[in-house]
Amino acid sequence: MTKSLLQYRYSFTAGAFAAGGSFFGHAPSQLATVPLLTSCFTPTEEVTYYLELLLLRCLPIALMLLCNVLNWRYFLKALQCAEQTLTTTVLTAATNYMLSFILGAIVYQEEITIISTSGAMFIIAGLWFLCRAQEDQQIKDDLKKLL
Repeated sequence: MTKSLLQYRYSFTAGAFAAGGSFFGHAPSQLATVPLLTSCFTPTEEVTYYLELLLLRCLPIALMLLCNVLNWRYFLKALQCAEQTLTTTVLTAATNYMLSFILGAIVYQEEITIISTSGAMFIIAGLWFLCRAQEDQQIKDDLKKLL
């Protein structure tokens, strides 16, 4: 199991960066409602406008772009290292969905519904079946080599 986790580490990393891209893409709309700068100090109106533009709009968008570039970089590395591209794609997507679900619930206080919880459970069950099928196939391949 440890060997398979090492084999797919780039898939998990790509999924984490994809979730980061979604997280930072959602951040400007959430940060716009927070009186971030006016609570720290009382700058002039012009300074406040430019600081808010830089911190609340440009920085999250730049971080979103960086996460998306790193997502594609590690996804391509994962495809190069893996034996099956389907597993790489599924692990990357599942990692993205699960981390987005967790970050949304914790950071953005998004509502956790029965539908979202059951969706997360289906993702975990699908990953379990996928890993189980690969282990069974690996055992069959090893037995064929011995015979």
